[in-house]
Amino acid sequence: MPYLRKRGKKWYYTIEISTTGGKRRRKEVAGGLTKAEAAAAYARAVVALQGSGEYFEPTKKTVAEFFAEWLDEWCPHNVRKNTEATYRRMVRLHIIPAIGDMKLKAIKPTDLQGLMNNLQLRGLSRSTLKVILSVIKRGFVYAADFAEYIPKNPALNIKVPRDAAAAAPTHAFSAEQVQEILQHYPPGHAFHVPVLIAYHTGARLGEICALTWDDVDFDAREIHINKTVIEVNGVEIQPAPKTSGSLRVVSYGHALQDCLKAQRRGQLINALKYGAPAPTFICQAARGGVLAPRLFSSFNAWTRRTFGPGYSFHSLRHTHATMLLEAGEDLEVVSKRLGHTSILTTAKTYSHILEKRKAKTTKLLDEIL
Repeated sequence: MPYLRKRGKKWYYTIEISTTGGKRRRKEVAGGLTKAEAAAAYARAVVALQGSGEYFEPTKKTVAEFFAEWLDEWCPHNVRKNTEATYRRMVRLHIIPAIGDMKLKAIKPTDLQGLMNNLQLRGLSRSTLKVILSVIKRGFVYAADFAEYIPKNPALNIKVPRDAAAAAPTHAFSAEQVQEILQHYPPGHAFHVPVLIAYHTGARLGEICALTWDDVDFDAREIHINKTVIEVNGVEIQPAPKTSGSLRVVSYGHALQDCLKAQRRGQLINALKYGAPAPTFICQAARGGVLAPRLFSSFNAWTRRTFGPGYSFHSLRHTHATMLLEAGEDLEVVSKRLGHTSILTTAKTYSHILEKRKAKTTKLLDEIL
């Protein structure tokens, strides 16, 4: 029988361990808030001793301290920087506020599943919950199997709640809303050209901010998308965009051609005027250099105030895809323009548009057959 006793609010167990030189000594260890928890902790310690001959003492780190270490030590070497930025945001916004003060060794599966359930009740989309779950699972694999801070991984069987909401529907701007945006951000404003590029090509904001004049083929009217801007510790150009499918060449029309030529002409005039070198980036910051995506938070705030919740700069990408699909463009063509890895991603994202096209086709068949 294990020796258990209560000291203060905690129950402790005593275990005999080997020391240097083969000697043995007794060690008293906190096992939990109840006698049953202490007995279970004692049993795990005995199993560990029998398996390896070594006593395993869990870390005293808090969850917040552990995830700070994990983000700094593991993420930079194992995930892309834009994924790392997403992980950091999920830890900061959702994990730390809920369980950050708890000891890592005290976390139980019920704590983690409870966290997921509470986040679902707050109305987070299923896609966001999946990202948070991925962060939790990867973090605790590191804690248990690599850093060996805890003897057992409590996140193994955690799941996204079954009734979690599906991803929020895409929001596309109407033609009238696009004109209102362009009036609010007229030629000369830093957002004017990025807005037009997103509207005419469906490119992502990070991809647009990374575009250089070398990426534009004015004769063929094509833009080569081959890099993106990320923000983790400052602004950085990443050679390859989000996925392999993101490396693409996107054609564009005369309206964007006129805009790009005017932008290029204006930049060269200013460079000559101030004796500066020819600009590299199509969309420049006020003092030159890369235009940081975070600056568009004001754009997002304005669109939400003006058009309602759910709108943002990313809605321009959805607008581009929606217009093409509603005009009858092939799904595969739209998928390649957007840089989706799979046509299934495009079909799922714009299923509502495809259903409208299906209904239109059915009506047409009734009229002609």
